[in-house]
Amino acid sequence: MAKNAKQSDAAKRAVVVANEKGGVGKTVAARALIDHLRSDEVLRSNGVRVAAYDADGGVGGLVRVLGTRGSDGRLIKEQDPIEGIGYYNVRADNERNMLLDAVASGEPLIVHDLAGGSLADLMRIVDGGEGLDGLVSAFVQHGYRLTVVHVISSEIGASQSVGSWIDLVGDQADHVAVRNTRWGKAASDFPFWHGFVDSNNVSKGGKTRERLLELGGVEIDLPALPAGTFAKVDASNLPFSKAINDASLTITEKAHVQKFIKDFANALAPARSLLGF
Repeated sequence: MAKNAKQSDAAKRAVVVANEKGGVGKTVAARALIDHLRSDEVLRSNGVRVAAYDADGGVGGLVRVLGTRGSDGRLIKEQDPIEGIGYYNVRADNERNMLLDAVASGEPLIVHDLAGGSLADLMRIVDGGEGLDGLVSAFVQHGYRLTVVHVISSEIGASQSVGSWIDLVGDQADHVAVRNTRWGKAASDFPFWHGFVDSNNVSKGGKTRERLLELGGVEIDLPALPAGTFAKVDASNLPFSKAINDASLTITEKAHVQKFIKDFANALAPARSLLGF
């Protein structure tokens, strides 16, 4: 199945950061990814621009942190998705089509941070609520390969979401699982993702991960910032790349962020081709 990923290396990419379970860290992963893609180092190495969208409307965490602000410090209403963050409400009938219509820009890499529980809304864009085949076909028709970035927490719902996506799109899309190490780094910290044997010697979990890997998907880790450092960075609406030089943080806190950026860049290596850079 990995052949499908190789065949699609040259395609433009529509990337959705997703999980039906809320609170898994989708927006943190999306912020880290887009911040990385827009860094001078990455732009110099591959020159791929990223058009980024927040599907949780103007109140989403992605536009709050990475959106373009005016001289008064407030987010401007009309966002350029190349410089800032375009936004729409994927739950609204008159807005969700932006997920697909964004390909009209022709940008080689488009990233959407989806709201939790929005899979049913995506199914309404083309397929009338009955699957995602039409939506995926429309992406293909316009030269785009879909990549689903599944952010994984320790809870069973996070793994079940990946299974739902695989049921719907299978190898019509590429898959990247991102373990949010806020919950830990060991396989045992993600029992339903990696699988475990209970006290009755019954094996549980792990099947969805096996399916993703069989489809040629990859698994990477999202590093964890110390909780206090992250809280300060988040409250100040700071992109990670700007936090490393922000005067409001201590030297130690800035070092935390610097390590996070470096570790995340290294973690992305096996997923680069599936993410379009």
